[in-house]
Amino acid sequence: MHRALCNPGETPERNFRIRVELVCTCKTEQLVGDMLCFIHHEEEEQRRNLGPSLLQTVCTGSYLDVQKTACRFHQLVKACWLVLPHSRRWRLTMLPCDRSCKFKMARAEEEIIIEIMLGVQQGDSDIFMSSQASEALFTPSTTWTLSCAVAEAKFFERMARRAPDGSFHLRCLQLCARILVGTCFSEYTLKTVVMHLLNTTPLSGWHRTRFLLRLDDIMRYLRHCLEEKRLDHFFFGNEKIPEVVLPPALQRAEPFNLFQHLAQDPDAQAQAMREFTDMQDRLTRMLLCNPGEMPERNFRIRVELVCTCKTEQLVGDMLCFIHHEEEEQRRNLGPSLLQTVCTGSYLDVQKTACRFHQLVKACWLVLPHSRRWRLTMLPCDRSCKFKMARAEEEIIIEIMLGVQQGDSDIFMSSQASEALFTPSTTWTLSCAVAEAKFFERMARRAPDGSFHLRCLQLCARILVGTCFSEYTLKTVVMHLLNTTPLSGWHRTRFLLRLDDIMRYLRHCLEEKRLDHFFFGNEKIPEVVLPPALQRAEPFNLFQHLAQDPDAQAQAMREFTDMQDRLTRMLTKMDGSELNIASYPFYMPSPNHVVKVKDPAVVLQ
Repeated sequence: MHRALCNPGETPERNFRIRVELVCTCKTEQLVGDMLCFIHHEEEEQRRNLGPSLLQTVCTGSYLDVQKTACRFHQLVKACWLVLPHSRRWRLTMLPCDRSCKFKMARAEEEIIIEIMLGVQQGDSDIFMSSQASEALFTPSTTWTLSCAVAEAKFFERMARRAPDGSFHLRCLQLCARILVGTCFSEYTLKTVVMHLLNTTPLSGWHRTRFLLRLDDIMRYLRHCLEEKRLDHFFFGNEKIPEVVLPPALQRAEPFNLFQHLAQDPDAQAQAMREFTDMQDRLTRMLLCNPGEMPERNFRIRVELVCTCKTEQLVGDMLCFIHHEEEEQRRNLGPSLLQTVCTGSYLDVQKTACRFHQLVKACWLVLPHSRRWRLTMLPCDRSCKFKMARAEEEIIIEIMLGVQQGDSDIFMSSQASEALFTPSTTWTLSCAVAEAKFFERMARRAPDGSFHLRCLQLCARILVGTCFSEYTLKTVVMHLLNTTPLSGWHRTRFLLRLDDIMRYLRHCLEEKRLDHFFFGNEKIPEVVLPPALQRAEPFNLFQHLAQDPDAQAQAMREFTDMQDRLTRMLTKMDGSELNIASYPFYMPSPNHVVKVKDPAVVLQ
């Protein structure tokens, strides 16, 4: 096969046609016996003995055809599927796709969609001619596009092997990718910037402690490229990429400018600069604790020194932080606890977790469990995580740290916030203890046979793969538990309560509002909330849906999928017939009758 360049004056070596030449196979034919030479045997004889030749099947004229090759591969996958062991457990459905082989594997509630892109390797290099469509609106079926995907994968694999523990180069890429939405910048542009920086910045500089510096580098590099109207392709003309094999022509090529269109169009450059400014603002909002958007969710805890002179007189071996020299304290007691767990005047999550980690390790030897269990401390920045093992048994324990708000059931937790990066001095609001007390109270007051927790577990199973979190579902159930008599949650009425949960969630999606259960809620007996939280304006968990119509439309579609999934789950419950025509949220048709077990034991 030989590659022929398409439009070399426009995009250097990006689009190709692959010319297929016939080769005499007479000698091979003598050895194998059932092979006919394409050149020295008549076409009719070949068709009579072997059917259409592979050349006719995958080529148009003398050129390898993407669509024909994909169709042939499609047929081979379908033919081979029946002899694979997976065919006994999975159902295969071939999906239409012109330039790739795409299919779906399904079993029970699980579905996997796989798309195989085809490629022709350039010699022994890591560069391929791919079946992927070009950036043009129309790509001829004999056109193959240059792909550096394998070379990129090898580059990032090498970086991952050489990077020290705690490297955040991929997190930087992920975070920056989130701010690209709705802009003219592609993820490939961002990936190119990061690859250039990875190739020039020591890997030690990508440690999580220098995360903000590297984000700044990425944004500065991109701004410079926009101002210069030039961003070089990472592989074209780059001879300093170890372990990645490039074709000699690509190494010697003139660097290809990904921002060539900006150099030719001043309006496009001006628009790109405006969108870059918007990206910077978006990144700033993501990194900062923004009380206007998420009220009282992220905190810093300031630690103040208190005079301990009176305590010192009673105890004898305690030095006052205020009235004793720092050197004297260090000489007598070593580094102070303030220095150990704080950064400046603020309690540091990572330092506190590290200190707790050291204490657990030191105390383990005097515990009776140490004679039967082997302790292994596991790396974790914002918690204390360890593994206990004996024989074939292993237990992994993770302890989250928390600072109580006064005498309330609300804590500042060491758990990371929803942002990709959480500063080490940031503690997030946690209602976990308050939620536990709420459910404990419901369990005490609920009659025998109450199914409120089983309803929650069943609904949680249909959330997989959707935009809904388990916390959203838990919030819905807590609202209903607080307003529905507990006698109504008996197992004999579990279908009614499932209906309530789905109706409530649908209503919240339509209204684009789901109130946080604890913010501004004064009707929660036995749970102690800080006065400020009780008086706070209810926080809307669906605020993002109110601001983004596309997100709401997507959520409504996924809600419909959840309804269908719940229908299928209930349909599989065999036993006595139960007509659920009065439950439209999971009713496939007006007269649908579902076979389920006795509702009193269906979830046991």
